[in-house]
Amino acid sequence: MASIVTIDGLPVYQAVISDEQCGMLRISLVDDPAVQSNFVAFSKNQQPRQLMYAVQDEDKRLVLGVVMRADFPIYRRETIADDKGNDKEMEFYIIYKADTIRTMAEKYLAENRQNLVNLMHEKGSEVEGVQMVQYFIKGAGLNPEGFDNIADGSLFAEFHVTNDEVWDAIKDGTYRGFSLEGLFDLEPETDKDFVQEVVDTLDGIFSRIFKHSKTYKNMKMKGLLARLAKALVEMGNLTTDKGILAWDGEEELKVGDAVFIEDSEGNRSTPEDGDYTTEDGRVIVVAGGKVTEIRDAGTPAPAPQEPAAAAEEKNTITTDKGVLSYEGELAVGTEVTVAGENGEEVAAPDGEYVAEDGRTIVVAEGKVTDIKDAAPAPQPQVNTRMQRVAEAFQETFDDKLKKIYNAIVALGFNYPWLVEAGEEFVIARIWSETDGDIYYRFNIKEWTDEGEPVLENGVKVVPAFVTPEEKEAAEENFSRVQQERDSAQARVTELEAQVAELSAKPKGQPAHVEHNGAPTQTGNKGLDRLTALMGAK
Repeated sequence: MASIVTIDGLPVYQAVISDEQCGMLRISLVDDPAVQSNFVAFSKNQQPRQLMYAVQDEDKRLVLGVVMRADFPIYRRETIADDKGNDKEMEFYIIYKADTIRTMAEKYLAENRQNLVNLMHEKGSEVEGVQMVQYFIKGAGLNPEGFDNIADGSLFAEFHVTNDEVWDAIKDGTYRGFSLEGLFDLEPETDKDFVQEVVDTLDGIFSRIFKHSKTYKNMKMKGLLARLAKALVEMGNLTTDKGILAWDGEEELKVGDAVFIEDSEGNRSTPEDGDYTTEDGRVIVVAGGKVTEIRDAGTPAPAPQEPAAAAEEKNTITTDKGVLSYEGELAVGTEVTVAGENGEEVAAPDGEYVAEDGRTIVVAEGKVTDIKDAAPAPQPQVNTRMQRVAEAFQETFDDKLKKIYNAIVALGFNYPWLVEAGEEFVIARIWSETDGDIYYRFNIKEWTDEGEPVLENGVKVVPAFVTPEEKEAAEENFSRVQQERDSAQARVTELEAQVAELSAKPKGQPAHVEHNGAPTQTGNKGLDRLTALMGAK
């Protein structure tokens, strides 16, 4: 793995835009911009001044300057809290490469931030009357006068200043350039050739310009410290007879730490295996890039051990807490050990160790006290409908259901799927190329002496899924309807019996009788008289 490149012993990081939250937030007018360079502004006597922008046109109040300089190390010194809450002062460099600058420039415009300007990065200092009128990346024919030493890929902006107070402060030198505010992730720079080329181009001016400058105060990047704290850690080092051994972390060097050889420029490489003697006489033993032993001054190297006889070789078993070693057979009472910090074998700590085969090995006082078999694998939960379908699928091949299956096929239905079945009925799902799945109910009229089902023609049905409560209510309703039907049938039977009884009796007198002769007297004179007159006719 390539190591981080350094300048004057300080690590170098490159700013990147890794997600939607990253990018430029606003541009600030500052008195000491971070991107140092011999920019020029024109005063009345036309003498060049070392500013970070150029007043293009005093009558039109136009000012042009660099927003971010490409391939230019920006010195930073910040106080960062480590994972224990302790503040650490860190020094490092940040480089913005051309592709990152283009990405952030495009994103800045897409988010419509071009007129967000404040003063000295102060909260609540946003100003009106400073509008962007030009915004470009140097290169491909765009080479503004007075900025020849600025690398291609750098971002420029020109603003029209109508705010009188801001314009006066620009002219009198209160504000000497632009500085961006933003949120960026930092990645370690590992391209040594690239950094060396940057250093050569800038003629080694880092100590003179950066370390004795307050420019790091003006480059405000919201969230930078929180993100940097995850990547940047305190670096420890020891001088040995074979060079400087370095490691990451604020704690003292210990067995197991990864170490590096650091050259005079701070660049790191993996050390060769061997003994490294420090100035105080300690011996650091390194193998595979890690510390395997630390011996105090004057402590002789351990004598090489003869390999153990084959009969004394220990068996091992891998568990969730590491490798357990033991002699002979693993059983209750067997002594078990684990590897200690310095590679020696020590008694296994008390606890339960789950082996790869699922067994649980219980250890107390360095011995096995119990071995539990692997728990059976949990059975997957199946919902009621799927369980019923799965069971029906299995039962399809039972003898009785297979006969039902054949009987349905004999009725002209191909490849039925028996969804539900009983002694008196069966429900089958039939596939149709035109209609898809169709469900049929076949009543079983009887079972022959040979055990063959006799089916009625199928009736299309619609599958219904009911809750146990709905099923119980339906059964109660069916019972009530059945009772009412039985009661009505009994009444019909009773009425039929009464009709039969009446039909057996002799017939009565006719309802209309014809009379011959004189009309019968009723006792009503008027009516009798009328009857007589009608009879006379």
